[in-house]
Amino acid sequence: MIVSEEEYPGWTTIYRGTVAGTGNDMRILEEVLPIWLLEYLLTNKTPAVAVVKLSFVLLPWPAKDGEGEQLPELLDVSVIFQPLSI
Repeated sequence: MIVSEEEYPGWTTIYRGTVAGTGNDMRILEEVLPIWLLEYLLTNKTPAVAVVKLSFVLLPWPAKDGEGEQLPELLDVSVIFQPLSI
């Protein structure tokens, strides 16, 4: 059994042993394995995934020829994109 972690430009082995010998290596495994892996293996709990939120504003694409129905202006774009003066 090999446990390794990613390290540029490849991988670093943090534990190498046989499956039959893992019982004897329990103290070593508890020291070198990441906490999230120990929680998964010993308590069957998966780590919580962080929720990533992204805010954005959709603006209507202006018509080239001026034909077609134009959407009403909802935001004052000049206020949103003004540079901050410090």
